[in-house]
Amino acid sequence: MIRIITDSLSDMTMEYAKANNFDIMALTVSFGSTDYKCGVDLSNEEFYNLLETSEDKPNTAAVNPYEFEQIFQKYIDAGDEIVAILFSKYMSATFQSANIAAENVNSDKLHLIDCENGAMGQALLVQTAVDMRDAGASATEIADAITALIPRVQTYFVVDNMDYLQHGGRISKTVDQVDNQARIHPVLQLLPDGVKPLDKVKGRKSANAWLVNRAKEKAPDSNYKFVIGHSNAVERAETLKAQLREAGIQNEILITCIAPIVGTHIGPYSLGIGYVEEA
Repeated sequence: MIRIITDSLSDMTMEYAKANNFDIMALTVSFGSTDYKCGVDLSNEEFYNLLETSEDKPNTAAVNPYEFEQIFQKYIDAGDEIVAILFSKYMSATFQSANIAAENVNSDKLHLIDCENGAMGQALLVQTAVDMRDAGASATEIADAITALIPRVQTYFVVDNMDYLQHGGRISKTVDQVDNQARIHPVLQLLPDGVKPLDKVKGRKSANAWLVNRAKEKAPDSNYKFVIGHSNAVERAETLKAQLREAGIQNEILITCIAPIVGTHIGPYSLGIGYVEEA
C-alpha cells in the first residue's frame, strides 16, 4: 500500500484526510500555557475565535522527529511505501524533523518531499498525490510527478488586517497603522525561501479582483485542482469561487480554511489561492 503523509500546514482537515486515506502530522499552537494539536484538539475555526478573543498571543511548534519516526517505521514495517509531502524547510522545522526521522528509518520505500510551499499550494500537491495513488500510480511515479510540479505552483495571500504581520515582526508598526486605517491589504506570494510582499490593494473587493486577475494572467493548468484558502472567511471564499468561474477558470476548486500556523501570521478574514500554472 502507498501511504501519503503531509502536515497540518496543508490546511486539510483530519476528517478529510481520513475520508481520503492519507495522514496529517499535527503541528502545535499554544495560547499561554495551553497547547493544542492543530486539527486534533483545536479546529481551524476554533483557532480564529481564540486568536481574536484570547489575551495571549499564539506560539507555534513543529512536529518533532520522534513523531515522524514512529509513523514512518510503522508503515515501513507493514510493507508499505510512503510519499511524505511537507511544508517548506525554510519556513518551518517540520521538514527537518522528518529528515532526521528518515535518516533513522533508512528505507528506500520512503520518499520525502519538501514541497517548497505551504497552505493552498501544499494542499493541491497532496491532493494530486492522493489522486495519482487512487489511479494506480507507484510511489516513485507519484514522488517524481510531485517534484516536477513544485516549480509551477503559484500561491498568493491577500492579508485582511496587518496587525498580525506587525506582531510577527514582518512589517513596522507605523506601516501597519497607516495601511489599516486606509484599508490597504498587502498581497503576499509564497516562495520556496519564504514569503515575498508582491503588491497592495485597497478594500476587499479589490483583493478578490487581484486574485482573479492573477489567475487569468498566470493561467492554471486545468488538469489539476485549484485551491482557495480563507482564514475564517467562508463567504468571501465562496464569492471568490463564483468570480473565478465568471472569469473562465474551469478547474475543480477546493476550499480550505487556513490552519493555525499560517493563520498566526496573517490573521482572520484573509484570502488566498493556490494552483499549478500552465506549462
